[in-house]
Amino acid sequence: MTKIIPLKLDYDNNGRIFTVYPTLIFDERDMVMIDCGYPKTFDKIHELASEKGIDFAFLTKIIVTHNDIDHMGALGQFKRSYPSIEIIASHLQAQYISGEQTAIRLQLAQHAYQQAEDHKRNQIQKLIDILNSVESVTVDRRVSDQEVIDVCGGLKIIYTPGHLPGHISVYHMESRTLIAGDALVSEFGKLELAHPKSNLDGAQARISAHLLSELDIDTVICYHGGPYAGNIKEELESL
Repeated sequence: MTKIIPLKLDYDNNGRIFTVYPTLIFDERDMVMIDCGYPKTFDKIHELASEKGIDFAFLTKIIVTHNDIDHMGALGQFKRSYPSIEIIASHLQAQYISGEQTAIRLQLAQHAYQQAEDHKRNQIQKLIDILNSVESVTVDRRVSDQEVIDVCGGLKIIYTPGHLPGHISVYHMESRTLIAGDALVSEFGKLELAHPKSNLDGAQARISAHLLSELDIDTVICYHGGPYAGNIKEELESL
C-alpha cells in the first residue's frame, strides 16, 4: 500500500518563518521524496520523518521540481549521505541543478546588481551570496512531459512552466494526488498561483494551471501551503 506523507518543514530566516512541504511517497519497495528543503535543513527533515516512523535508509529517489533554493537546498547533503539515490528533474531544469548552467534566479540577481544604484548593491550581493551557496548536484535521470516513473503506484511527470522554465509537477496516479511544486500555492482556503513576483512568466503559469484542471485530482499538495482537497477542478479552471 502506497503512503503519501508531506513533511511540514519550518525554516527560520532571521526570525521570519517560512513553511514548506517536502513530500514522501513510498511503498514496500521504493521511497521517493519530492523536493528537499532549504540549505541546512537536512537534520530537521530527518527529525520530522523519524517522528512519523520513516527511515531515510530506504530512500531511493528525489524528484526536484525546479532549482529554487527552498526546493533543492539540502539536495547535496542527501546525495552525500545516500549516494545510491537517483536524482530526477526535467531536461531543462537539470542543467541548472547540475551546475551546467547558472541558475536563473542567480542570473537575474547578477543582472539586478549590475543595474542597481550603489546604495542598493549590498543587499543584492547578499542575495547573490545566498544563491551561490546552493550546492550543484548531478541529475541522474532527465524526464519528459507525461513520462511515468514506474514506482509507488505510478508517478506521472507534468510539465508546468511559468514559475520557472522546465518546472514540473508530479501526479500520483494511484491516489489521484498532485504534488504541485510551485505551480500552485494553497492560501486563505483556496488554490492560487504563486506570487506574481516569483513567477517568471505569469501567463504561462496560468496556462499550466489550466492544463492541470484536466487531470482527475482528489488532493493537491502545494509546496507552500500543504495539502488541499477543496473544489480543485473549479478552482484550477478559475485561475
